[in-house]
Formats: sequence, C-alpha cells, structure tokens
Amino acid sequence: MKKARENQRTYLFLAVIMIPLSIYINYPYIAKGEFPEGIMTFFLGTSALMMSYLSPHLFPKDERTKEIIGRSMTVNYFILFGSFLILFLLVGSLGTITLSATQVLLVLFCIMITAIPLTMVIYSKLI
Repeated sequence: MKKARENQRTYLFLAVIMIPLSIYINYPYIAKGEFPEGIMTFFLGTSALMMSYLSPHLFPKDERTKEIIGRSMTVNYFILFGSFLILFLLVGSLGTITLSATQVLLVLFCIMITAIPLTMVIYSKLI
C-alpha cells in the first residue's frame, strides 16, 4: 500500500504541474481559433490525474485489478475503432474538417491516453 501512496502522490504532482502549464501553452492557439499544438500536454495531465485516483485500485495486483484492466482494455478497443471511424468521416470522406496528418495523430493519441484511464476509473467504481 505504501507503493500505491507514493505513486498516487507522483501522479498528482505531475497533474498539478501539467494541466496549468498546458492551459498556459494552448491559450493563444485557442484564442486565435487555431489547432492547439500543445494539446497533448493537457491530456497527459488529465491522464496523470486519473492515474492518481486509480493508483490505490491498481497497485494491489489482485483479481479486482485484473478485472478492471481487462474490461477497460476491451472497451478501449471499441473506443479507438470508433475514433478512427469518426476521424475518417470528418477528415476524409465528408471533408468537414481540415487537419494535417500530424494533427490527426495528435488527436488519436489524446483520445487514447484519456480513454484508457477513464474507462479504468469507470470500472473501478462499478467493480
């Protein structure tokens, strides 16, 4: 349990540093109406915040932990495919949004690093 507390503090420290820093970095882009290039920092911060919540639930390494991780990975598989489909439709065939390849990859990465801990938080409440 001591390891879980240590990890929880580390994740919380990272989140407290990264979220305000990312808001400071991304604000000029958002104010101009442009795609924020540093948005990944914000999503890494929110992911660290969720991991600080999850730390006591995931580090005991028991059956509950295995079930939380297993179910969340299954759901994340479908979330990522849904994200691919939506981005393909918005950027590709329908063409309503114009994004560069780097921006599309950035959006997918942000979805991935947010969806994984978010589904774990949801399943930690349900299980």
